Amino acid sequence: SKRRVYVLMGDGECQGGIVWEGAMLCARYHLAHLTGIVDYNDVQLDGAVHDVMPLEPFVDKWRAFGWNIVEIDGHDMNRIVESLEGAKTHKGAPTLILAHTVKGKGVSYMENVVEWHGKAPCKEEAECALEEIRRCACES
Repeated sequence: SKRRVYVLMGDGECQGGIVWEGAMLCARYHLAHLTGIVDYNDVQLDGAVHDVMPLEPFVDKWRAFGWNIVEIDGHDMNRIVESLEGAKTHKGAPTLILAHTVKGKGVSYMENVVEWHGKAPCKEEAECALEEIRRCACES
C-alpha cells in the first residue's frame, strides 16, 4: 500500500513490551511508510517516567532496532510539519519523531505537574487555563 501509517505514543506507554515488539517488527520488515511519534514529556499517571521505569537511552534503543530518528521541539509546529514531510521521503526504515514536550505547556499551574496527567480541570480552572493560553498566543 502507498498509504502512510502514523502511530502516536506517550513516553510512559513506551515502557510496555508490546511497543518494543512492534518496533522490532516494523524495522525488520522495513516499513518505511510508518511514522511513530512519541510525546516525550517525562510525565505519566504514576509520576515521572524516569522514576517509574526509566527509558534511557531511549533514542539509542530505537536506533538499535533500525529506526530513522528525528528529535524535535514538540511545541514547534513548523518542526512538526517538517519532520512529518521528511519521514515521507525516508526510504528503507520506519521513522520515529521524538517530540520533546512539556506537560501542560502554557498553563502555569499545570506545567510538569503529574496530577494533571489524568485529571480534568473544573470550570474555573479551565477558564484560567484558556486565558493563560490565549495570553501566551498573543505574545508570540
